[in-house]
Amino acid sequence: MNRFPSISEASSIAIHSLALVADSEGPLNVNRLSEETGFSKNHIAKVMQTLVKHGYLQSGRGPKGGFEIRRKAAEVSLLEIIELIEGRKESHYCGISEEKCPFETCVFGNLPAEFDEKFREFYSNRMISEIKAIRKQVQS
Repeated sequence: MNRFPSISEASSIAIHSLALVADSEGPLNVNRLSEETGFSKNHIAKVMQTLVKHGYLQSGRGPKGGFEIRRKAAEVSLLEIIELIEGRKESHYCGISEEKCPFETCVFGNLPAEFDEKFREFYSNRMISEIKAIRKQVQS
C-alpha cells in the first residue's frame, strides 16, 4: 500500500487516457493513446482494461474499435481513479503505532496529515471534465 500521497504511472495513464477518450469524438485505440501520451502500449492496454472492467470505459475491437467513455466525465473524480488503480490511500505515515511510540508528540509533526488532507480534497474535487477543459484551452 502506498503510504505517502503520490501518483503512480498507472494512475497517470488512467487519468490522461480517460480525459483523452472523453474528449474524443469517436473511439480511441491504444496506439493513438500511446502516441498522445508517450506511455507504453502494453501498460496503457492493461490500465484501460481495468477501466473497462469497472465500467468507466467500453471497448470495441477491429479497425474502427477502441475505447469510449461510459460515465460522464463531470462525475468522475481524479481521486476515484487514483484509488481504483492504487487502492485507498493510507493516512498513517509512521511505521510505529501510536501505542508503542516512545515520543510524546509525533516526530513528523502534523505536516503529513495536512498534506494528505489537501491531496484528498484537491483530487476528490477535480473531475475528468476539468482536464478536458484544460486540454481544449491549450489547443486553442
